[in-house]
Amino acid sequence: MEDPKTGLVLGYNGAHPFSKVHLTDRSSVQELLRTLLDPLEPFFSPQKARVKVPGATAVRFDQAASEVEGILRPIWGLAALLAGGGEYRGTEWWIQGIKSGTDPENLEYWGFPRDNDQRMVEMCPFGFTLAVAPTIWESLSETERVNVENWLGNSINEKK
Repeated sequence: MEDPKTGLVLGYNGAHPFSKVHLTDRSSVQELLRTLLDPLEPFFSPQKARVKVPGATAVRFDQAASEVEGILRPIWGLAALLAGGGEYRGTEWWIQGIKSGTDPENLEYWGFPRDNDQRMVEMCPFGFTLAVAPTIWESLSETERVNVENWLGNSINEKK
């Protein structure tokens, strides 16, 4: 059944939005990716650095890391969409989120990962996005690029 407030299909009583997209070509896969990303819109934080989905997460890490996962895990799809020549109306949400989340002066800063920290896992889709979707990097100022470099390169190789 679709939740009227969020537009999400909750449980198994209704048709999942993915089932409404018949995969036949690149365009249909791009539509599927948009179908994945669109429902996240109401759950972005004010500075767009975090996504907090409703309900319990059942994660074993802190809430902030869960919300960082909320923005960076779906970026796999956004990156593929952009790299494949597609467009997405919400791309700016992720760009703003990256700017805010990697800025240590921002209230929504993601924080540096500690040993065994979920943030290290989320660096992978973030790095992939920077590699295949140049529009993300090109949208950042020099200071914002330094912030990204500092967040991704903060002695990660020395972590457990």
